[in-house]
Amino acid sequence: MLATNFTSAVPLLAIVAFATVTDLRSRRIPNGLSLGGAALALVVGTTLYGAAGFWMAVLGWLFSLACFMPFYLGGGMAAGDVKLMAMVGAFLGPIDGLVACACTLMAGAALASLVMVARNLPALSGRRAEIAEPAIAPSASARRLEGALGHIPYAAAIAVGAVTVVFQPAWLAALIEGAIR
Repeated sequence: MLATNFTSAVPLLAIVAFATVTDLRSRRIPNGLSLGGAALALVVGTTLYGAAGFWMAVLGWLFSLACFMPFYLGGGMAAGDVKLMAMVGAFLGPIDGLVACACTLMAGAALASLVMVARNLPALSGRRAEIAEPAIAPSASARRLEGALGHIPYAAAIAVGAVTVVFQPAWLAALIEGAIR
C-alpha cells in the first residue's frame, strides 16, 4: 500500500533513484534534479488536491529543509543532500516528510557506520581498505566535509527514507503510535 498517491510516488521514487546513482558516481546531486523535482511536486500536489495540495507540498519542503539544514550549517552534510531531502518532503507533505527525515537519519547512521568500518578495516595485506574516489572532483562545499568519513553518498540514505515512507505507511504509523504511548 502506498502512503502517497501513485501519481506522486512514481516520480518521487524515480528522482531519488536517479539522485542515488548520480551521487554514487560523482558525489554530487544536480540542483536541477532537486529543485526541478520540488517544482514537479508542487504541480502534482496542486493537480491532485488543489490549493491544499500546493500548501502541503510547500510545508513538506520547508519542514524537511529545516530538519536537515542544521547538518549542512554544521558542516556534516552537503547542500545537495539537504535540497534532495526537501524535495522528498514536497512530495510527501509535512508529516510524512518529517517521518522520511527520521528514517533517512537512521539509514544515514547505518551507512556512515558501514563506511567507517570499510575504511578502517585492515585488509588481508595489513593496509587500510581503499575506497574509490569520485569520477568528478567534489565541489567546495563537499571538500569542506572531508574528515574521518569523507563524503558519504547520502542520497542512498534519503532514498531509503523515501521508500520506507512510501511502501510502509501502516508499519510506520504503528511504530509512531507505540512511541507516543
